[in-house]
Amino acid sequence: MKLRVRFAETDQMGIAHHSSYVIWLEAARVEWLRERGISYRDIEQSGISLAVTNVTVDYLRSALFDDELTVQVQLVTAKSRLFAFHYEVIRASDGVTLATAGTTHVSVNTQGKPIRLPQQWLEPLNKYLNQVPSTSS
Repeated sequence: MKLRVRFAETDQMGIAHHSSYVIWLEAARVEWLRERGISYRDIEQSGISLAVTNVTVDYLRSALFDDELTVQVQLVTAKSRLFAFHYEVIRASDGVTLATAGTTHVSVNTQGKPIRLPQQWLEPLNKYLNQVPSTSS
């Protein structure tokens, strides 16, 4: 997914705040699913959420106000209850990786109880397991 660092996401020095990265990861993950015909909205409307259980971000270089970024996404684990994604945040102008990240998710019902993800959602995810990271636009 491509995005541009907005002024509201930066500090007084024009550097993107560390919390902005988590928002970018989520947006990229939802786009990654959409591009593969998997609607996160439909998953949610069926009574299932993919709850985030872990987020790690390694900040390698600073993203600055107005930088154009590309967030690459790769599904690295897809089990009946557990999913994990890997991300790279790359500055478009020079191809420098600014951050690497990972998120882990557990499928839960509306009461927050872990459940198996139905095959209608798990099967399509397994097709994309460990594919080369995508660059969404």
